[in-house]
Amino acid sequence: NSTLEGQFYKGTLRSGQVLEAESSIIVLGDVNPGGRIIAKGNVIVLGSLRGNVFAGANGNEDAFVVALEMNPMQIKIGDVIARSSDGTAPKVKNKNKNKNKGVEPKISFVEDGNIYIENLDQDILEDIRINN
Repeated sequence: NSTLEGQFYKGTLRSGQVLEAESSIIVLGDVNPGGRIIAKGNVIVLGSLRGNVFAGANGNEDAFVVALEMNPMQIKIGDVIARSSDGTAPKVKNKNKNKNKGVEPKISFVEDGNIYIENLDQDILEDIRINN
């Protein structure tokens, strides 16, 4: 299953670069605006995600996106899209309304046809579904 396997990419994805994966992908670096990731599985960015990301590219809405700094231009998971209207962050439904101090790891996932972005904490980790 593509969500259970993964590959690593080390480096910064710059504008115009596209990274494609048949499985999940872990990026050790940043994804700059104009950079693009397309993965059939999950996407984990150990850095700043400011470009475009498409997880679950085979239609899997159980896929998720994690980033240490989540500020993408567009996120697509399965067939659900959230995009930025003003170049800052996508208009997504944020369940936690509190304003965060500093940079916190975030996770983006689909629930009830919407893309949500939440802090990556123990409760969320326990809720993550990984298909076997």
